[in-house]
Amino acid sequence: MSTVPAASHRVPRKKLKMPLFGGMGGGASANRDDFFGKNFGSILIAMTGIAFAAQIFLPNIWSEKVYNEADEITEMAWDGSIRKKYTDAKFKSEIHYYLVIKGKKGKKQIIDLVEADPVFFDQLAVPQRVTKAANSLDVHVQRFSKPDTTLRIKFLE
Repeated sequence: MSTVPAASHRVPRKKLKMPLFGGMGGGASANRDDFFGKNFGSILIAMTGIAFAAQIFLPNIWSEKVYNEADEITEMAWDGSIRKKYTDAKFKSEIHYYLVIKGKKGKKQIIDLVEADPVFFDQLAVPQRVTKAANSLDVHVQRFSKPDTTLRIKFLE
């Protein structure tokens, strides 16, 4: 007979554990004091569902109203100062001219002059105060370096 040494018997290793997932070995875990306990999978699914719902609904709730139609702009009244003035040209055929007017009590109005003549947009500057009555297209502009003027919004058709 040969004298081949027999393999020694080893003590079984401890099961692998992760901080949030618990026992990875598949069997019943002896330590039930994990962070989420045995319901981690259902909590993870619920949190994922809430995150997807937030991506769908929150942008609509947080977005601000942009006035871009000729009727809306004619009916609204402005009394405040221009805080931002910028353009957006996603398509070469359609250029959007935006004015952000901050009125009294911090009320913000965003006006998109896509249907209006761009000459009106070019004659305004950021620190100027504007006043427009409802159902009128005449805008009174208070300027700092030039005398005050009244500009008229013309819509392209």
